[in-house]
Amino acid sequence: MLACVDYSDHEDLVLWLPRRPMSAMTTRFDGGDSIVSMQAHDPQPVHHIGVCLDRSPVGDRIMPHAVAVARAFGAKLTVVHALEPPHEGPVATPTDPLDWEVQRAEARRHVEAVKSDHAADNLRVGSEILEGRPAEEIRDWVSSHGVDLTVLASHGASGWTEWSLASTARKLVEGISGSVLLVPAWSVQEPVERDVTYDCILVLLDGSLRSESVLPVASGLARAYGSELLLLHVVPAPEPSCAGALEAEEHDLDQRLEARNARAAEVYLADIKKRVVREGARVRTLVTIERDVRGEILRRVAHDHVDLLVFSGHGHGGRSELPFGSVASFLLEHSTVPVLVVRELTPPVGTPPRSRSRGGVRLPQQTES
Repeated sequence: MLACVDYSDHEDLVLWLPRRPMSAMTTRFDGGDSIVSMQAHDPQPVHHIGVCLDRSPVGDRIMPHAVAVARAFGAKLTVVHALEPPHEGPVATPTDPLDWEVQRAEARRHVEAVKSDHAADNLRVGSEILEGRPAEEIRDWVSSHGVDLTVLASHGASGWTEWSLASTARKLVEGISGSVLLVPAWSVQEPVERDVTYDCILVLLDGSLRSESVLPVASGLARAYGSELLLLHVVPAPEPSCAGALEAEEHDLDQRLEARNARAAEVYLADIKKRVVREGARVRTLVTIERDVRGEILRRVAHDHVDLLVFSGHGHGGRSELPFGSVASFLLEHSTVPVLVVRELTPPVGTPPRSRSRGGVRLPQQTES
């Protein structure tokens, strides 16, 4: 008897470290002994953070999140603001030189005020004023200045829209190189405390090397703030691709497959936990079985009072022609808490004039169809 099962909707959840990979790391996720080796990884996985501000109250309230990451890793912070001339906007109008100089001066005063406000925190804080289309200017600046983490809000001065991401935020998330810390605008409608810490950090792991590459960033933050690190693996429940109810034999096959995958995931996370605990972090592991992987992740965020969600842009499927996998894209748009997406410091696919190619990484012993 043949049971038709479709796994195509459960795309991966992995990420890439900035340009300094965690080093040799091997994993056997086969239900037997899982081996995870993370020797000699860079103790400072974040070196330069770019913070995108637009002089809106919401934009300024992401600064404490950037400062929290900078403190954890001793990273440099650069406050970036892009001025868009009227002739670059949706409706082209002549630029008045005097008015433009006033706007430039106001922008510099604002950026310098933010910079000086945090310079006393023993942080290296710089500033940059760009001119032109914000998404393109910021993207090029990030690429040329070795920024390995860009911090931005989902919406800014333009206010709320019917879309989950404002147009500039979407362009930046999809177009910049390196990792992204996206803060949902609604979560910072009220002023944020000056010192942001993360009590619970949720890390998504799917058994691939790329998903594990987020661990130096996540564990570094957890050690810095005494956070609980919650390692989650959601086992996708088999979904029949053939019409009609399953027969008893097929249903039993589904049940045994789910149980087998859950056992393998528990062994896998236990091995990851041993290594991370040895590095000084508090760790809890969780394996769940759910057909709706994306919905299950959001439910865990709410149930476990997660403060920060960490995952990679792609998982073992590795569809490099897209900036993110389907699950990662969904979480970027629908997460109720800040999300940290770890990627390597190379231009995303389709970004002119630079291009990249990246081979997929799959689970050992997994065959390609």
